[in-house]
Amino acid sequence: MRVVVWIPLEPYKNAVVPVVEQVPGAEIVVIDDPARLPEVLPGAAGLITSGASRYTADVAAAIRDHGTNLRWIQTVAAGNEGFVANGVPSSIAVTSSGGHSAPVVAEHAMALLLALTHCVPDFVRNTAAGSWNREFAPRFRSMFRKTAVVLGLGNVGIQIANRARAFDMRVLGVTRSGAPHEAVDEIFPVTALGEALSQADAILIALPMKPDTRHVLDADAFNRMKAGTYIVNVARGGIIDQVALRSALESGQVAGAALDVTDPEPLPTGDPLWNAPNLIISPHTAGGGSSESPARLASAVRENLRRLIAGEQLLNILPFGAHAT
Repeated sequence: MRVVVWIPLEPYKNAVVPVVEQVPGAEIVVIDDPARLPEVLPGAAGLITSGASRYTADVAAAIRDHGTNLRWIQTVAAGNEGFVANGVPSSIAVTSSGGHSAPVVAEHAMALLLALTHCVPDFVRNTAAGSWNREFAPRFRSMFRKTAVVLGLGNVGIQIANRARAFDMRVLGVTRSGAPHEAVDEIFPVTALGEALSQADAILIALPMKPDTRHVLDADAFNRMKAGTYIVNVARGGIIDQVALRSALESGQVAGAALDVTDPEPLPTGDPLWNAPNLIISPHTAGGGSSESPARLASAVRENLRRLIAGEQLLNILPFGAHAT
């Protein structure tokens, strides 16, 4: 069975390719340039690629026009907004890796939160200056028994909730449905977002990027929060209105924000957000630092490829294309 592999991220590509090449019955074709998709897709039954920003209109068009035999797309990305924006033929099943990087992203989210609340950037500046001062003391905050609101309870959101609970935080979740979930102490539907935000000491964002999640945190949302709330975003930059965030940081309505993602990426030199007070920006690195994440990804991809060849039910089916629920 012919399967095309186009994985832009080298660590993931290097982990996945040797594993899938060993699956009996698989003929693996690896490409580095998506411009080759029209050449290699004819006759292929599967495509292993990214469903995030690399899945562009051109990639979708190549799949529609030349991937007429495709039955399966395996995404190696945590975010899959490319599928939302550009579509997938209804005949193709789309599967995820089941949250291969979720524990690492959640760890990064908690690191950012604690860095903000415990004034770690001040320590770094003081160390560089050889200065022993405690001017930061009024801004120092413990999160012990404070309330964390986790926006989105997918793989990453659940892992964040687990870690926040380990710090003895009260954890509230916000999801589209508001259905009960064991990972949180209380849950709210997105229609009651304002009620959840009003209780938050810290807001941790793990939402997918969709048209209805763009600028979910806007000026009105910031005004609904308690003064002095902290915000961490490890999802997608467009979920936050960055102009409104800068204003909220300057007024003190938001005590501090940590962003692993921005809109656009990279954040342009000279963008006013760079000068916002009490802001930490990490350059979209939340999923890095673990040799186990690529291995988990490779294992999930291998199993789905094995299942495709064997005619068995695929795992971790996403709500795009065939078999979506």
